[in-house]
Amino acid sequence: MQLVLEICGPGYNGPGRSLSKTFEGTGGVIGRGAGCDWIIPDPSRLLSNHHALISYRDGRYFLTDISSNGIRLGGRGERLPKGQAMPVVHGMVFQLGGFEVCACLAGPMKISEPEGGSSFLSSSIPDDAFLALDPMYALEREHMSQSTSDELDALKTTVTESGSWTDDCRVDAEHLTVPEWVVPAPETVPSQAGTLPLNGNEIFWAAFSDALGIRLELLDEQGREALAIKSASLLRQGIEGLQQGLHTRNELKNELNLTVNCTQLKSHNPLQDSADCNAALKVLLGPGQLGQLSAELAIAQAWRDIQAHQVALLVACRTAVRAALTAFAPAHLIRCFEQQGKLPRFATGGGHWRAYQRHYQQLIEDDSWSERLLGNDFAKAYEEQIRLISALDRAYPG
Repeated sequence: MQLVLEICGPGYNGPGRSLSKTFEGTGGVIGRGAGCDWIIPDPSRLLSNHHALISYRDGRYFLTDISSNGIRLGGRGERLPKGQAMPVVHGMVFQLGGFEVCACLAGPMKISEPEGGSSFLSSSIPDDAFLALDPMYALEREHMSQSTSDELDALKTTVTESGSWTDDCRVDAEHLTVPEWVVPAPETVPSQAGTLPLNGNEIFWAAFSDALGIRLELLDEQGREALAIKSASLLRQGIEGLQQGLHTRNELKNELNLTVNCTQLKSHNPLQDSADCNAALKVLLGPGQLGQLSAELAIAQAWRDIQAHQVALLVACRTAVRAALTAFAPAHLIRCFEQQGKLPRFATGGGHWRAYQRHYQQLIEDDSWSERLLGNDFAKAYEEQIRLISALDRAYPG
């Protein structure tokens, strides 16, 4: 039996792809991904990379929803349960994203047989239906009718009383029925309770491939399991590195006497609040805790904080270098000499150099100058840059 799926909705002009797909005793995957058996281009991206799964077993086709947007039955708007196989019937219309797909079952017609397993000919035509057409049988009956034997009369009476047919009756009207094609009764779509569960491995690997963005059709079961284990190991390594980056950022801010906001002391981010990687993974992969950020939002916020720290650190370093160059500019030094009363009596190069040496020695001995350079110029530039980045990114306020 063949299953023909065809896009029947208006407004589809996808180039380079067929509007229909035929399955001949096999299944396949439907979606917009490059690895699907039936690729349907969808610029609106309402159709998932792996949206639906067609399976074939026991002479029937089944449809399973493996998408993120769901599958609906056309006309009724009923949504198919995700992960459960729904039998495909002739004339069924279902919606995949923004497309309506019609299902057509094609195959040889079958003549229905009555109960008991025998054909209609064997049950409708008796074994002696054509005996009346035999001329020898007709002569024998005529001889029997002319005989006056008691035995024959008794036999004739018995036959007459039994109600058997006579020669002048129409055989086709009495016993023979004309065979007719039996139209199969239309099948109704079973309810949700009658759906058959699909193999859990197929649903899991299809969803895993869609989430990871890697085709798994070329890998066997052992290769897929090895890939899943490696993905978990890389996840743990990435979380450990992200936590270490956040810890290093906090240490640098403490070393540079940068202010720490109250929100950073209790950030509600498991990556910052957890003691180690095990605790962070337990919260991120768990059902979630009250007051904690979701796993997706926590990871996005952590990367955003590290990136903002790097940009602000660069801006603050540039500001501190410019302030240092300004402090040692010739014009600035002359003004400092005049204010300190150490300007040489004779404006010679040697006098300026000795005045500069005395001024530099005072700066070295004065710890407040370096603290002022880092505490005022550096910290101010850092905090202004952090506020600017936070204002530009309202999705994750800092």
